Amino acid sequence: MTTEDTPTSAPGTGSVVTAPPEYTPGERRRILGAACLGWGMEYFDFMLPTLLATAIMREYGVSAGVFSVAIVGQLVGSAVGGVAFGWLGDRFGRRRTLIWSILIYSIATGLVFLAPSFAVFVVLRVIAGIGTGGEWAVGFAWLNEAWSPKRRGLGGGLVQSSLWPAYALAILVAQVVPDWRWAFLVGVLPALGCVWVRYSCRESRQWEELQARKAAGQLSAEVDRKTDRSPWRQLVARDSLPFVLLGLLVAFGGQWVPYTATTWMPSLLTSDLGYSKGAASTVLYVASAISFVGFILAGWLSDVVNRRRVFVAFAALQTVVFAVMLVLALSGGGLGSFVWLYLLSSLFLGYFGIFGVWFGELFPTRIRSLGSAAAYNIGRGLSGLGTLIGGIVATTSGYGIAVGIAVFGAAIVTVAAVFLRDRSGRVITAEE
Repeated sequence: MTTEDTPTSAPGTGSVVTAPPEYTPGERRRILGAACLGWGMEYFDFMLPTLLATAIMREYGVSAGVFSVAIVGQLVGSAVGGVAFGWLGDRFGRRRTLIWSILIYSIATGLVFLAPSFAVFVVLRVIAGIGTGGEWAVGFAWLNEAWSPKRRGLGGGLVQSSLWPAYALAILVAQVVPDWRWAFLVGVLPALGCVWVRYSCRESRQWEELQARKAAGQLSAEVDRKTDRSPWRQLVARDSLPFVLLGLLVAFGGQWVPYTATTWMPSLLTSDLGYSKGAASTVLYVASAISFVGFILAGWLSDVVNRRRVFVAFAALQTVVFAVMLVLALSGGGLGSFVWLYLLSSLFLGYFGIFGVWFGELFPTRIRSLGSAAAYNIGRGLSGLGTLIGGIVATTSGYGIAVGIAVFGAAIVTVAAVFLRDRSGRVITAEE
């Protein structure tokens, strides 16, 4: 028996707490793949309406301000779904809950094909948001438990980077599919991946061990006392609530950025800058590729340095870039520089590659999914305010200012992240 496998006594009890379980390389790769599938295609689902906004607004006869209600509705749905599925992930397991969330957002997206009115469109986007909100926390909780503590940041960066191939796919679909309704029908495809997740990916070993020890009455006295409480009471307990509240603020600021800048950038390119549909798609493709690199780079650096320092550095640099963009937009000139500045901001968006592992390291196994979901998805739901404001600004003052107001979110996330605890590389066990 190696030192790593040697059991130790739990404090205050005669029970035995084992070292964190090992995963095979194949198991880790498959869990990474499952998280990438769910999270990447979630972004395909979210960004498709923004890429097709002009056609959708024209068919339903609504303005940019009214259209933003659909985006906000999905964000609110993600807050509700995130908390609900976060709780389900801790109760029923990571794998099963991830499958449920993917099925919900895939089917809701496909049903947009049949939406007869804008009101129905909004309702379906809210339902899709419920599914996408649950996927984030469950997928990252699973990854946090499976991956090596020393490489967890890189794993998180890889999962987060899956957004951009999915975004590139959304750009392609929006460009080549002649009818926007058929583009949404493509969103059903992730549901097929649930079969692979169900039969190829093993459940979290830490979660399984926690359930087994709980059923056998082998939990340490301290953990047993905490698990007697409902997960909701544990969430607002003194050892969790500060992480939830500060994490919520970090997520609010961070999500404000893409839900303003990325939402309105396609319209700015085609409407204000006169780019053709193909040229605008090229800009978005390049931005996606740059962010892909940024996510992986930031995740890897967070393993080398720590989560907080890398996160704050990327967010601060992004704040500077968006501040310049807003000044240019308010001055009424310099919109031609927006493309280069937007590409630069895409690199600094890399701090998103740290979110999942950082939040997952803050909470114990018993509420890891719920705690991460509450912090991230409630913050994401509230950040819909930025999208709503951006829609109003786009209608009244132009898309340039709507993109530039992303600076407010970037500034918030930079300041708030300074105060969030860093637990980089912590060893995750069943009992914590």
